[in-house]
Amino acid sequence: MRNPIWRLKTLPWVTLLQNAALTVVLATVLDVGLLLLLGALWQVWPSVENLVLGNALVGSGLALLAAAGIGALAVLLMERFFRWVRLDGGTLWALVACLALLLFIKSQLPIPSLLVGFSQPQIIALLVGLFTKGRSHWRW
Repeated sequence: MRNPIWRLKTLPWVTLLQNAALTVVLATVLDVGLLLLLGALWQVWPSVENLVLGNALVGSGLALLAAAGIGALAVLLMERFFRWVRLDGGTLWALVACLALLLFIKSQLPIPSLLVGFSQPQIIALLVGLFTKGRSHWRW
């Protein structure tokens, strides 16, 4: 009988955490840059605030799209920079856990955020983006 704990021990956790950290840092830099750009735009055109923040559906939809993009970015970075890691279903799930951990840590830090956050809908969107981009790596 197979030992499921053995598979957890053999996953490349350090590499997955490095990839998740790189992904979260890139997403955070883009998020803070977008926040600064919108702040400058609000100075010039104050009615933009009502368009972006006034409509909750647009704001939450953009946050979900950003979370799906973070998941897809994580797989893309794994394929480009960490080629020695064999991507399969187990490593993709471990990557989800690493991303969720680092997004939780990021949410506890006093970093301004517009789209990158840690909530249940965003984690689900992250799953969708990660497994959509990593579809070719599934092994059944």
